[in-house]
Amino acid sequence: MYTYEDIRALVEEIRMVNRAKLILIKMRGMSEGEAHRFIVRSAMDRCVKKRAVAREIIEYHEKYEERKQNAEGNSGRP
Repeated sequence: MYTYEDIRALVEEIRMVNRAKLILIKMRGMSEGEAHRFIVRSAMDRCVKKRAVAREIIEYHEKYEERKQNAEGNSGRP
């Protein structure tokens, strides 16, 4: 029997993986299947959970977007 915490963790992992897939689709032009396989294969190759790979993709994307915004904001200065 699954506990509430088990189900909550599973739902959180699914959300995180889906968010990472959307980033890969948007930034890398992957299909949903390609993005999913990329995450699964990366997790297997590195012996980590899909959640860890998804978290890294999300964090990298957030840093990329932040740098992009900072560069755009600084380019308008004399």
